[in-house]
Formats: sequence, C-alpha cells, structure tokens
Amino acid sequence: MVGERDLLRKKISRRKAITTAGKIAISAVVAGVVAGVGGYYAGTSAAPAATVTKTVVSTTTAPPRTITKTVTKSVAKPLSLKIGVIGKSVHPYWSVVDIGSKRAGEELKKAGLDVTVTFWVPHKEDVPAQLKTMDTFIAEGYNGIAVAPSDPDAIIPVIKKALEAKIPVITIDTDSPKSERLAYLGTDNYQAGRAAGHAMLEALEKMGLAKKGGKIGIATGSLTARNSLERIRGFKDVVEPAGYVCLEPVCDYEDAAKALELAASTLAANPDMIGAFGVYAYNGPAWARAVKEAGKVGKIAIVEFDATKENIEPIKEGIIYATVAQRQYFMGYYGVKLLTLMNQWGWDTALKFYIPRYPANKIYDTGVDVVTKENLKEYYEEVKARGEPVDWTP
Repeated sequence: MVGERDLLRKKISRRKAITTAGKIAISAVVAGVVAGVGGYYAGTSAAPAATVTKTVVSTTTAPPRTITKTVTKSVAKPLSLKIGVIGKSVHPYWSVVDIGSKRAGEELKKAGLDVTVTFWVPHKEDVPAQLKTMDTFIAEGYNGIAVAPSDPDAIIPVIKKALEAKIPVITIDTDSPKSERLAYLGTDNYQAGRAAGHAMLEALEKMGLAKKGGKIGIATGSLTARNSLERIRGFKDVVEPAGYVCLEPVCDYEDAAKALELAASTLAANPDMIGAFGVYAYNGPAWARAVKEAGKVGKIAIVEFDATKENIEPIKEGIIYATVAQRQYFMGYYGVKLLTLMNQWGWDTALKFYIPRYPANKIYDTGVDVVTKENLKEYYEEVKARGEPVDWTP
C-alpha cells in the first residue's frame, strides 16, 4: 500500500493525499435539491418529490459512482429562515468562510427561498463573546446555527440550549464532539496535522537540514480549540518518531502582533532550531517574517496552514516550504445549505443526505490541499475551478 509520504511526494491529487485512506467523500448537488423543492417555498403546502443526486468519489482509482433517488416530503408552509454563522476571529481566513456563507444564501434566495444569513466573528478569539452571540441567536429565534467553537467544552451548554429550542446546530472548522451538535463540517484536523508533518520531513530533507534531534518550533492561536490540538497532535505523531524534537507550543491567542513577537523570541531562544510549524493561518507568515528578519532564510524549514494571500506570498519567495490549505469556503457554503435543508426536510433526512453513514458518522470532511511552490499554479487553477475567491496569483 502506498504510504502517506509517498502520496505527498508523488503529488497525486492533494485531495487524496490528506484524507484518511479508504474514506469516501460525498459531493452533494444542492442545486438539484433546491429545484426539486422550489414549489414548496413558492407557497405550496407540500413539497413535490425531489430528485436527489450524489456523486460518490473514492480515494481509490475506481471511477465515481452517481446515485439518484427520489425523496418525497410533506411539510407545512415555511416562515422566513434566519441562519447564523459564528467564526473565531477577524482574519482573511474567516472572510472566505463569510463569502461561502453569503454565496449559499444568495443562491437559495435566487431559487425562491426566504433565507437570511448572518455572519459574526469577534475581533480576536473570545470565548465569552461567542457564547453571548449564540445566546442572542437563540433568543432571536434563528432557524439554524453553524459555529466554530474556540472552546469545545465551554460551548456545550449553549448548544444544548439551542437544540432544546428546536434550533439545529452544527460545528464548522473546529469541532465540539462531546456536545450534542448534530454534525461537524470541516477539516479532519488530525489527518491535516499529519500531512503537515510529512511536508516538514520532506522540507528538511530537500533543504539539507535533516538531522536527528533537530528542534522544531510550534506556534498556535489556541491551546483549547480542538482544531489546534488535533493539528499539533497529528504533526507530532509524524515528526517525533522520525527523531525530531518539538518545542513546547507558544500561544498568541489569535493576536497576530503577539504571534510575530513569539516567533522572534522562540528563534532567539533556540538558535539551533531547524523547523517551524504554524498552526493557524497567521502563524506561518509570522514565522516567515521572524526568520527573514533573523537572517535565517533557507536555514529553517517552515510549514503552515491555510492559503490566504499572506500565506502564499512567502511560499512564492521561498521562505515557507509548504502550506496545508483548508477548504473553508465550503464550511460556510455547505453549512448554510445543510441548515436550510434541515428546516425543509427535517433534521435526520437532511443529515443522512449530506453525510455518509449518518448517524454512525457525523463528520463531513471538507478536505485540504498540500501546497508548495512546485504545485502552486496547479492549486490556483483548482481553486478557481471550484469557484472559490482568490486574492493572489501564482
């Protein structure tokens, strides 16, 4: 069987390289669903039969399978729907989630659905502010909430409160598996962390820095958020068995200025560092600037997360070796469409349509792409083809 590292080295569609072996990804053709239920939102008392199409794509070489079925659902005339999306901080990463959410809302409106989407983020990571906003959405009678919890445990009671108020809640970007959330749409962060680890090993070898006992710094924006913890765990599970030493993670609490300060101080305190891992979107650029200012470009391998303009530019300059690019656009886009469909068809029916093996599985892996200078143009073309907004050029 081909290993994870071989997949990365061969650059087989990066989408295959970082998903769990054998996992099946489901791509829902929501436009067909909307067309099928359009009469319902036009004012009829019951939805007509909807033709549902799923394209099932395996990570093997087998061709995709297309499954078509008809679902008939009798429902009452709807009220206007309000969908809330809660992110974690003001950052270009979350701006992409916002764009995905709004585009879904726009498409639903064009199809005749009365859906209003509200996107909210705090200025920087702020657990109490997230909880307060959740409470506000509940009090205002929102019909669905997608939230990226900064603290997966603190949010448990508020999710329970929403569900008791008959408001469906899903998590995006960051999961809260101990809560009663109905589903998680986002990155499999442990596997993504492993992909980052393999990219680091490759970078160290190609840059001539590989050596047993070499130190690798880790910078993150949270020591409680599940996405951060899982990425770090996955990364360590690859690089530590290979003989490298991971320094204790430094945390900036989603403060970009603090991230730069911590990156610089970590480099100063560890002059023998050979690698740096950026867990959140701004951590990679912070490492890149600190390395450049310290005159250590080419002497420290950097692997980061996400693909905003500030992530891509250091790759083009040769300062950062690779980034693990999430597909956050689809977290917002599919999150809004799923919550809308849950109001239309009922929670279980919609969830079973979207998520394979639901309810045994409640995770919709949106996937990631491993991007280097070598495949940057190919990645750019793929992103444009998916319809995602791009503010950079290869």
